[in-house]
Amino acid sequence: MTVFQEEDKYMHRNWAMMVDRDNAGLPDIDFDDPEAHGSYPDIDPDDYKHESVDTSERFGYKTTVETAVTRLNLMGFTAERCRREMAACFRDLTAWDGPDDAHEHIAPGSDPARNVTDDDIAEIGLQAYLKRGPAWMETKLTELEELCLDKIELFFEGDLDRRLLIAGLLDRQDPQATFRLDLSDLLSGGAFKSTDQISTKALQDLREETASTGPIIVLTEGKFDSRVLPRALKLVRPDIAGYFKFLDFDTTRAPGGTDKVVANLKSFAAAGVMNRVIGLLDNDTAGREAIKQIAGIALPNHYSACLLPDLIYARSYPTLGPSGEVSDNINGRACSLEFYFGLNSLQGPKGVPVPVQWKAYKESVQDYQGELANKQYVQARIDALLTAAEAGDPLDESWEPVRLIAQTLIEKAQTR
Repeated sequence: MTVFQEEDKYMHRNWAMMVDRDNAGLPDIDFDDPEAHGSYPDIDPDDYKHESVDTSERFGYKTTVETAVTRLNLMGFTAERCRREMAACFRDLTAWDGPDDAHEHIAPGSDPARNVTDDDIAEIGLQAYLKRGPAWMETKLTELEELCLDKIELFFEGDLDRRLLIAGLLDRQDPQATFRLDLSDLLSGGAFKSTDQISTKALQDLREETASTGPIIVLTEGKFDSRVLPRALKLVRPDIAGYFKFLDFDTTRAPGGTDKVVANLKSFAAAGVMNRVIGLLDNDTAGREAIKQIAGIALPNHYSACLLPDLIYARSYPTLGPSGEVSDNINGRACSLEFYFGLNSLQGPKGVPVPVQWKAYKESVQDYQGELANKQYVQARIDALLTAAEAGDPLDESWEPVRLIAQTLIEKAQTR
């Protein structure tokens, strides 16, 4: 269904209207009664009988082969991919079970004559599928065509996407020919109403499936976060780390910052990105300000945003401000990712925690923004900590904050 769009829908209006009435359990229209018939002036009494309307006009979706192929290609389903994946599957089967009856035949048109290969089976099978046509045609196939067709159908017996088969079948067809999906039997069976937007619903189902099965995109504030978090997740939660994909700032050279997380969430939503998307913001004043902004944006249900979790040792942490050095609660005010690798990673050259420097005042949340006074130094310590852990150093209780981040991402990914 995702090959079609709503403007591709066709229907015989009178026939579809009568089917909808039947499915709704409404009484039959007495066409001999002028008053009753007058309520439905557009309905031809002859259309009440299925036989009175050609099946190709009743209800369904249609477009040109050229348009369908273009849409399939945009979705990644190409004829070349269809043949390649089928041939590769058949080669694997041949390697496993040895040649079968199809391989004993001579390839049609081969000169010099040679036996059928797995690539031939894919090609002959596709052509046999088209040649066979609907069941009522009872088209006679050659023995080789039957064998190849059996393997084609075996290939698609599993969970493979049927759009791949359609891409292979439409290859080399007349671009202006009509590609039609007849849904009249389903409409008659009450699967839907003629007014339902069936292709739109199919696309929505695909979006939900992609959101459920595709990688979960995590938007962070900068390249340090996107570089460090995947490594940390692999250490503390290797069982789920592969489900998350972080925006690569190093490769894309994309700008970072809290405002960019907000902008990217909006851009992804506007572009219709189907994956689940999580905006992961620092647990600081700027992050709270961004969360307040995001709350006013109509994002899809599979999009979310959150702050890094609160930390126990951040409830009383050294800070520098107009009043000098004071221990203060920096949760929600200054906790960037650098705070989540244990207190040891925050120790400065003099053996005391690197302090937080209070910066600008954020009017919207009525609080000051704080930042580590020597962030690069702490980042270097975190890199060294990760490298040691990847080399086999045990993960002690100092990794608990990273585990909290992992749990936060899991919970947000489950929010729909």
